[in-house]
Amino acid sequence: MTCAEAITAADALRPNQYPAEQKLRWLGELDAKLLNELRPLDPTLPEAVPETLTLSDTLLAPFPYAGELYTTWLFTRIDYHNGEIARYNQSAALFQQAFRDCVSHWNRTRVPTPGARWRL
Repeated sequence: MTCAEAITAADALRPNQYPAEQKLRWLGELDAKLLNELRPLDPTLPEAVPETLTLSDTLLAPFPYAGELYTTWLFTRIDYHNGEIARYNQSAALFQQAFRDCVSHWNRTRVPTPGARWRL
């Protein structure tokens, strides 16, 4: 999934006033968090996420986890900054489940780095 696809999907489901540049920063933050969780277990991942993403950049999470992961993440950021706490709580719960599902999938399908330590 590209950044443009994630932003388009989120905007279609939750119209908002935030510019694409802000959403790219939010997506970069999520990919950095995901990389911090996965990098110790998978040496094939990049060393770091670029500080500034572009609309054509491919995001880290694989299909079919990417769609829900990135859209719910953008929902949490939008809801938080709009001060919509009830909506934020719902979006955050959906995001946490999507994040866990993605990390679990990665752990099930990748051979861990020899000597890597599992974090619980």
